[in-house]
Amino acid sequence: MLVLTGGPATAGTGVVEAMTVEATSAAAPPPFVASVPRPPGCIVVGPTIVGVKVYLIQKALGIVGHHEIYDRTTVTAVKAFQRSHRLVADGLVGPKTWKALRTGQDFCLDRYTAQPTVAPAAAPAAHVAAMIAYAKGRAGLPYIWGGAGPIGYDCSGLALQSLYAGGRLLPGFTTDDHVRGDFNTAAAIYASTALTHVPLSKRRPGDLVFWGKDFHHMAIYLGGDRIVEAVRPSVHTASLWSHGDPLPTVARPAG
Repeated sequence: MLVLTGGPATAGTGVVEAMTVEATSAAAPPPFVASVPRPPGCIVVGPTIVGVKVYLIQKALGIVGHHEIYDRTTVTAVKAFQRSHRLVADGLVGPKTWKALRTGQDFCLDRYTAQPTVAPAAAPAAHVAAMIAYAKGRAGLPYIWGGAGPIGYDCSGLALQSLYAGGRLLPGFTTDDHVRGDFNTAAAIYASTALTHVPLSKRRPGDLVFWGKDFHHMAIYLGGDRIVEAVRPSVHTASLWSHGDPLPTVARPAG
């Protein structure tokens, strides 16, 4: 579950139960949007959470090699830090502990949401170009498991924010779901009815490429058998075949 606090939509502290992505019979959304709503965010960090806030917590505490997993070592270190700063030693990082950690980032940085850089009525090629430009513009930023910006990304977090930058909204989940350790964002993107599926053999720039029946990796196709992806240690471009054969179907955001 996610524990939220302090965000404009939360009015204090509350609990949001984990939700599954389900198909809906509601009318299909317009192909492209002018803005993407921000999720509530401001998540209190604990063992169910991954992403940039876990990365920053572990960095502040000098925890190395735990790959954004909020494990027992992290909980123990957080509790010790809280006791040393006369805070409630519950092992969770809320606003007070976050402030004391001095991460250099706002507690609500998990509300970060890329906004479309082209008008909804622009040609599909312009939306694809905006999506690719966003992804390539993150090159060199660190790979962070569960990361969806602004300081680091994992493969599906990069794809999700790139879709937003291109004006494509995927109903049913947000970056708040993405930072749940049990949520497979790549699988949710692939399953989204907002995207069109076409054979890999007909791939073109902007298509989303996936690996494994468990959707353990995804990337954005650039053309010329090149992709932009987030893989440790950073966001970079690579060969389409770097991870073996992709799934035989790609998801197309536009056109």
